[in-house]
Amino acid sequence: MLLSIPSRFQAITKIFTVLTAFCFFTLFISCSPDAPDGEPSIVFTNINIIDAENGLRTGQSVVVSGNKITVTGPADEIDVPSGATVIDGDGKYMIPGLWDAHVHITNTEDLRPAMFPLFIVNGITYVRDTSATLDVILAMRERAREAGQANGMAPEVFISGPHIESEQISWASSISAVSPEHAASIVDSLISADIDEIKLYELLPRDIYHEVLSIANEKGYNVSAHVPLSMDVVEASEAGLASMEHMQNLELSCSSDWENLLESRIQMIADGAEKTGNEMRGSVHRAQRLHAIQTFDPERCETVINTLASNNTWQVPTLTITTVPHHRLFASDDWRDTFRYLPETVREDWHQRANSMTDQEASEEDMAYARWAYDIIPQLAEAGVGIMAGTDMPLALLTPGFSLHQELVMLENSGLSPMQVLEAATLRPAQYFGLEDQQGTITEGKLADLVILDANPLEDISNTQQIHAVVRNGYLHTREDLDRFLGQLEEFGEVTTEN
Repeated sequence: MLLSIPSRFQAITKIFTVLTAFCFFTLFISCSPDAPDGEPSIVFTNINIIDAENGLRTGQSVVVSGNKITVTGPADEIDVPSGATVIDGDGKYMIPGLWDAHVHITNTEDLRPAMFPLFIVNGITYVRDTSATLDVILAMRERAREAGQANGMAPEVFISGPHIESEQISWASSISAVSPEHAASIVDSLISADIDEIKLYELLPRDIYHEVLSIANEKGYNVSAHVPLSMDVVEASEAGLASMEHMQNLELSCSSDWENLLESRIQMIADGAEKTGNEMRGSVHRAQRLHAIQTFDPERCETVINTLASNNTWQVPTLTITTVPHHRLFASDDWRDTFRYLPETVREDWHQRANSMTDQEASEEDMAYARWAYDIIPQLAEAGVGIMAGTDMPLALLTPGFSLHQELVMLENSGLSPMQVLEAATLRPAQYFGLEDQQGTITEGKLADLVILDANPLEDISNTQQIHAVVRNGYLHTREDLDRFLGQLEEFGEVTTEN
């Protein structure tokens, strides 16, 4: 298996209407985790369980009561409580619910009705949205919480709100910070809106970057970023950066010529004030990326990577987007087959765009960067740099949910072990947000967000695609439920109440 714009009020109303219909429908296809007086509602018996802390444990029973895991242990030592729903797990493998730790769930308005169900069908119980217009993402997060609590058919959504950018904007959803003082007020407003972390973008000036990091670190908020082109990765990390997205601009700092490259691009940015953000970023990458890769310095890069590790600056490689010219999923018939679960307007557009992209040839720079990205990941892992699995979907025609499983395969192909890949998609994101006492492993007291597989992912990470059932917030969705849901998506492009 292979790897017309309405007003803001109308847009939010549409989201609420669709997701309300979605919640109503899923009440019919999900098994309730009702647990009167604390009695367990679901027991998985004789199942193999896998997590990054405890490894593989065979012949286990897992008891779920309400939305928590209440008992785990050898099946022959666990009594099945009276009245519990019993699931025979013989030959099955249970893993913690998966994360897609870099998504944009509001990026394509017509895609939003299918977004949450596609995550759940693919075993993704948590997502980290890394930029969006604030009011829209707040509404989406609230509806996800309501659906997750009501029937377990939406993931938990963690948000940063909009990028904080310079006056050279790259994305319409971004906020432009024109001074450190202005940036400080933006950070305060985002924190007041209850975002989960701060996101900085690529052309942010050094003084504004440092001001935001200082405030966020003082108030206990993670900051993620494309490392600003006005800085070196070492400086960015030393300031307290929590996460680098896409390993963006890491290659520029791993060059033996890194100091000249830094000086040159600072001048390029100063001379290119009339350009848009994307134009400016693109011109710098075209001018410097291939040269940086060709002048890769192992000793310099070791210093950079060790700095990331010592400062706990995480990486989200997003190989699904970083190596698009290499993997060319869009050109595969099997991948295009996933478009059938998208709303009709989206699937038609994506098929047309896939045809156009297929006719384009990759540049020397694109292919060199893809090879570099694959090669650097094992070095990051070996040095102890935290790695999270994310995709950047729906950019580059990456179908929600399905794309995360492709990312896992690509991470394994880069040299990570299957267990390291599972860790990147389960425990690591929980640790990043300080939630490891609630999720990321299959142990007593953790949230009941689980995926049951028909095959062992430690033998082949692509087995994460062999999903037998999903438990989200204690609600069990069987394979029959998930297939019924996919059928609704294929027919209607969204969830309906029709049977």
